[in-house]
Amino acid sequence: MNVQTMRRPGTRASSLTLLLCALLLLSPAAAFANRTLLNQEAVKANGAPGGVIEGPCGIALSPSGDIYVSAYYAHAVYVFSAAGGYQSSLGAGASPEGPCQLASAPGGVLYANLWHQGVSRLLPSALPFDQGESTGVAVDQASGNVYVNDRTHIAVYEPSGAAVMSGAEPLLIGAGNLQDAYGLVSFEGKLYVPDAATNTVKVFEADGVPAGPVDVIDGGATPEGKFVSLVDAAVAIDPTNGHLLVLDNLQPGYVHPQAAIYEFDGAGNYLGQLPGSPIHGGPSGMALSTSGTLFVTSGNSEEGTVFSYGPYVGGGSFAPPAEGSGSASGASASATDQTQAEGAGQGSAQNPVASTSETIQRGRFRVGVDASLAPKKLPRKGTAPVRFSLAAKISASEGSVPPQLQRIEIEINRFGQIEPKGLPICEVDRIQPATSQAALEACRGSLIGEGSFKAKVLISQQAPFPSDGKVHAFNGTWKGKPAILAHVYGTKPVPTSATIPFVIGRAKGTYGTKLTASLPQVTSKWGYVTGISMKLGKSFRSHGKRRSYLSAGCPAPKGFPGASFALSRASFAFAGGKKVSSVLNRSCRAG
Repeated sequence: MNVQTMRRPGTRASSLTLLLCALLLLSPAAAFANRTLLNQEAVKANGAPGGVIEGPCGIALSPSGDIYVSAYYAHAVYVFSAAGGYQSSLGAGASPEGPCQLASAPGGVLYANLWHQGVSRLLPSALPFDQGESTGVAVDQASGNVYVNDRTHIAVYEPSGAAVMSGAEPLLIGAGNLQDAYGLVSFEGKLYVPDAATNTVKVFEADGVPAGPVDVIDGGATPEGKFVSLVDAAVAIDPTNGHLLVLDNLQPGYVHPQAAIYEFDGAGNYLGQLPGSPIHGGPSGMALSTSGTLFVTSGNSEEGTVFSYGPYVGGGSFAPPAEGSGSASGASASATDQTQAEGAGQGSAQNPVASTSETIQRGRFRVGVDASLAPKKLPRKGTAPVRFSLAAKISASEGSVPPQLQRIEIEINRFGQIEPKGLPICEVDRIQPATSQAALEACRGSLIGEGSFKAKVLISQQAPFPSDGKVHAFNGTWKGKPAILAHVYGTKPVPTSATIPFVIGRAKGTYGTKLTASLPQVTSKWGYVTGISMKLGKSFRSHGKRRSYLSAGCPAPKGFPGASFALSRASFAFAGGKKVSSVLNRSCRAG
């Protein structure tokens, strides 16, 4: 927060004004945590394969100070020196799914969470630890025990890979208390776990006694008055003072969301928000050095980076930037400067602006659309596995209600291909009606993506959709045609599930594939849809061969390093005959 006193030259501001400014600056709700943003490019990807980090959704530090950064789309972990220079890579192309959250242990041990596919040890040798729907991994630095976040519980393993037992059964911490957990950190006998179902961070004893959480942090003192969304959240502990850092998604449903990093003391008291908003594509990773320096990755983005923050200094002043550090352009970035830049150029939690999105106004309502394809580097000839993301938000001017969304069409450039052959087919009656957990248990092998769904519900008992739901996308069929079955489930205002089939068909001209979905034709009295997002893509093996549900190429002309192209055209049909269409142009690099 930047408070200025306006006065004429040669006059003195009153003591009352100065006191008021001081109180505003020291107010916990308004102040930033005293941890300065030192560098917006703490590692240099020069020398790394492709010269960029594709999808850096995890980070860890070795005992010697090396920096491990996951490259999700490259199926690898890059190793950087303590100074940020690229050194080598681990496991390029070896894992069935890309590595995300990382955790290190003494003796050069490194674990990787293969996003929603389990956990494996990468160093000193490869060893699978867990085959569940994992979203986080942590290590007890004293015992070496490995904790794996499997969404509804934390599984515990010995360093050998054997399950830690509780009597005759494997120890499962948080079972019955966690519903949709993401991220995990272990510190001094406690586990800190963000639960997106309640948007709280739950604290458990690492031995599982008692069975329930011993503390719950709800973000009540943060600027929003709560955590906005802990889907794809990350948590870390500063070893120098026991402070908890929580990454909160301020724009759930956006392809490239803004996020905030909040800091809490050891008792769970809110200390403030870190300067800037470096996260633009969750999930992201966080790690701290033994001296309290914080490293944060820019998330599941096409060309990621790593930001560094100085140690927490306490008191009422910010830690000064380190000698020679600064932003990517070389200038030091103060908390105030970075905050003003975010507020001016990228919006706020109250008025979010998605980077590279398109917004179309139609009368009193508007539709914001964002799409991306990752990785950006693709073969000039042929295709490679990719992931496609699309998000749409529907809103209306104050005092107005947007019309009911009835139909969605998503057309994808002809150089992108959908190939479901070899994947199990999920039938609608296996997942509808069903909770998210039941749908996954029925059709986990058919899962090809995830997302979110939002609606304004006016009459809860008549709503075909929840107000805030999780989307799981399955490979399936609808009326004999190939389709993506988007299963939606949420508990607010009442437990509700719905399945929206996106029928896969052929498009013409620029676009080769079209996804078409019809939503229930219901009265607007129950409410209206306000947003939907999906991230699609999966690598798998079939008949001994590695395949990809989505693949694409970058057919740039010879001699050109890349190309710009129309990635997608999204059309939305509303009640009353209103229709909104948007073409989203993107670029690729030929490799």
